[in-house]
Amino acid sequence: MRSLRSVLGCALGMAAFAVTAAGQPANEYYLGKEVSILVGYSAGGGYDTFARAVAQVVGRYLPGSPTVIVQNMPGADGLAVANYMAQRAPRDGTVIALTNRELVTAPLLGSIEQSSIQYDPTQFNWIANLNAEVSVFIFRSDHGISSLDDLRQRDVVVGATGLTSDNAIYPYVANNILGTRLKVVAGYPGTSHLMLALDRGEIDGIGGLSWSSLQVQRPDWIAEKKVVPVLQIGLTSVPELKGVPFILDLAHNEDERHALELVVAPATLGRPFFAPPKTPTPIVALLRQAFAAAVADPDFKVAAERARLEVTFTDGSAVQELVSKLNSTGPEAIQLARHALQRGGTGQ
Repeated sequence: MRSLRSVLGCALGMAAFAVTAAGQPANEYYLGKEVSILVGYSAGGGYDTFARAVAQVVGRYLPGSPTVIVQNMPGADGLAVANYMAQRAPRDGTVIALTNRELVTAPLLGSIEQSSIQYDPTQFNWIANLNAEVSVFIFRSDHGISSLDDLRQRDVVVGATGLTSDNAIYPYVANNILGTRLKVVAGYPGTSHLMLALDRGEIDGIGGLSWSSLQVQRPDWIAEKKVVPVLQIGLTSVPELKGVPFILDLAHNEDERHALELVVAPATLGRPFFAPPKTPTPIVALLRQAFAAAVADPDFKVAAERARLEVTFTDGSAVQELVSKLNSTGPEAIQLARHALQRGGTGQ
């Protein structure tokens, strides 16, 4: 991940000499225009909240200070927006989008019917990611579970919000790749309900809870050692969890590691904004510069804090590199990833 200073410096350098495809100087490009941020879900959810928080300030950092509005375009679990951006959205920097992060790897993993896919994630121009998560497997400390070996020795119940949520998917991956015996009980309305169920002893643990969310919502669980973290899930590990196994380190070979990267990458790409294919490079640079500046804006920080948003900024060029890397994964690793996602073991 590059520093904010280097991102701003690079973007400003490009913007200073940029000329749009229409021959218009970049410092006048957005004058009198309106920018739309399309969200692949209805109003009020996590994606929508991130979009509205950044929409309040990002126009200040686009030349010409355009009006920025959020438009909700729900449909097919975010797929409608991805297809629209690939096929019909204007390629002039006036329409950007935020939709289901899983769509970056869905074509590879076969989680969407191929006939429904009208986009190539590598062809989008990635602007920024505002949220990178590391999840943990946590278990009640009084249930005698303190390591992965314990999860391999006996059936252990974990709660989930739904069978396609991370807190169900990650236990299936652990069963299929690491040999655990996790039994997933799905149907809890939300993460807060999962935490309540764990507090009451209805479940043994949660197999995929954002570490930052745990720190904010249940700091006493950590301080008082009410729960034990036994596995980290993500593309990077958390320094505070030194000694807790990191899933990528548990891969038996390179193909398995690449397979696990495919599975866990969407969490790292928590809230990725993008522009359509063939958007002019100077305009992409302006958008990346504006997002980098917006997340440092005091008003954005206040809005994010008020909405309890976990903001972890990654500039668009780094996101672009990650998306390209994931989509160059070899066929053997892709097959392993598809196997890992099956509802296998005791987690059926």
